[in-house]
Amino acid sequence: MQSWIGFAFRLAVAGFVLAALGFPVFVWSLARTSSDPASADAIVALTGGEGRLTAGLQLLDRDKGARLLISGVHAATSRQELFEAVGQLPLRAACCVDLGRSAENTIGNAYETAIWVHRRGYNSLIVVTATYHMPRSLMELRAVLPETKLIAYPVFPDRVRMDEWWRDGETAGVLAWEYLKFLGAVVRVTAATAFWTSPAALPDSVSIEDAPGEAPPEPVPQGPEDSETATPR
Repeated sequence: MQSWIGFAFRLAVAGFVLAALGFPVFVWSLARTSSDPASADAIVALTGGEGRLTAGLQLLDRDKGARLLISGVHAATSRQELFEAVGQLPLRAACCVDLGRSAENTIGNAYETAIWVHRRGYNSLIVVTATYHMPRSLMELRAVLPETKLIAYPVFPDRVRMDEWWRDGETAGVLAWEYLKFLGAVVRVTAATAFWTSPAALPDSVSIEDAPGEAPPEPVPQGPEDSETATPR
């Protein structure tokens, strides 16, 4: 019994050391600038941080994608209030901006996005979120959209000082917490995808508010396991 306890302790110490060594690698891998992204079928902006909505709307107005999903909009926030909060009404808001109202976290963002992508038959997607949030977001999205091309478009909140993160306590705290969540997501996604051999399961439905001025699209014909209301393998 003692030998098993000793082995478990050594294993835990080794895991802690590896995780600690991985943190600076994680930080230095994060983008410091955004380059002009290639055009995609559509765009998704994940709510929850500064600059994400504005960046998504600007990409839409630049025709980088035909449509924009804003994922994670609070159920009590109206469309008008949302656009007022970012200080602009996009030219294509009436036709091309859908609001996902189910997501409460990054997993929910991935669910909303996946069902939206399947529903509209998109094959490529620009993903807009904060640079420190991008690795976890892409991993969650790849778990449910393994066949979709994902193009990262990171944004950079003013309060997160990436160039001097080790000198700024707030930035270091944000990055450390995100790294811990990233490690947890690695374990969860690996299990959910059976070691990346199949897509993660989706919920039966999500709440997506289609843009006004357009009838909701007909679901894209797919196999029974890939329909909007079915749970994939």
